[in-house]
Amino acid sequence: MPLAIARPFLLFIFLTAFTALGTATAQSPSTKAAPPTLAGVWVLNPALTQKPDEIGFGQDWIREAAGESGGRSGGGRGRRGGSGSGGGTGMPPISRESADDSTRVQQLTGEARTPPAHITIVQKETSVSIADDQGHSRTFHPTGTLDQLTLGTVPLQTTARWDAGSLVVLYDVEAGKQLRYTYTPTAKPARLLVDIRFLEHGHEGDEVKLTYEAPDEHDRSVLSDLSAPAATPSSKSPIPPDAPAPPAPPVRPTVLPPGSELRGLTTIGTQVEDLTAQAAACGLDQNRIKTAVAKTLTDAGFKAQPYGNEESYVLVSVVTSRLQDGTCVSRYDASLVAQADATLPYVKGLVQVEVPLLRQGGMAGGSPAVHASAVMDALAKAVSSFVTQVRAANK
Repeated sequence: MPLAIARPFLLFIFLTAFTALGTATAQSPSTKAAPPTLAGVWVLNPALTQKPDEIGFGQDWIREAAGESGGRSGGGRGRRGGSGSGGGTGMPPISRESADDSTRVQQLTGEARTPPAHITIVQKETSVSIADDQGHSRTFHPTGTLDQLTLGTVPLQTTARWDAGSLVVLYDVEAGKQLRYTYTPTAKPARLLVDIRFLEHGHEGDEVKLTYEAPDEHDRSVLSDLSAPAATPSSKSPIPPDAPAPPAPPVRPTVLPPGSELRGLTTIGTQVEDLTAQAAACGLDQNRIKTAVAKTLTDAGFKAQPYGNEESYVLVSVVTSRLQDGTCVSRYDASLVAQADATLPYVKGLVQVEVPLLRQGGMAGGSPAVHASAVMDALAKAVSSFVTQVRAANK
């Protein structure tokens, strides 16, 4: 082909191919799928809940002295109370976890063991907020990057992302321990499936499967006590036409949103359970704990007495053990408790019950010289977190 003819021909082929490529690019929509819709109010169906009788992380004890520093697999977890003392040394193991680690383990494990009956999800373009009837409210940004949340005053590093029609939330509990929540909606029937998995050192541990449903008309009628069947007249005792209509069943008051149970708290008492002789030998004193907790509440603006018997109070429990080398180890728990009147199906009339509103706990260890101050500092931090959450609920 002569060069004068070949040049226009090649130019025509090039322009045709370039135009076709541009048209194909313009007509190809983005393949990025839209995230699923999780928003709504969801009610737990206990009949569809699946979980082992005992769930949680294994105990990360110091195993070097017992010769157990290696060899943890996905199934064996050194469960609660199952590790014992190793190597015939007679020395009980000491926990390595910090107070913050212990708080995260205890609270997040408790949430998995006792899941909320109701959750409310608000979904936006860049965030997903989940609130429950236990007073927890957390906002996630499903970008796959690290988010910094808090459990009271304890930091909680979290990562959230969309994955194949599900929202995956990963909590960093402590070194080597994570808790993964996977939220998956279904259309028919309208349900929200929540899979909770304990992860330890890269291995999958205990699993909890929850099924939440959208409240339908039947659920609402049950909650409102409006579904009581009407009496069916018999042929032997017909209802007179002029008989007055039976009274309508009482309507249950509207359930307030999570956090409402903390509103209006102005007076908080203090109760400390009796300490053992080992606790006293480790420097702990019941009266001192009462006074310190009451002072923290008073400094925050609450009416508080160390020996008060108010309807709302902080309940402190400390269980102490002293090891053979003199080291003190204490398990401490602090709860904000309220007394309320309740109706029970097997009791006539109102009964007074104790309702735990907030709780934090952990472990502390050390020599008797520093052990008491470590426990006192941890309790002060727990009570301060209660104060923060009460103030947030009253804003």
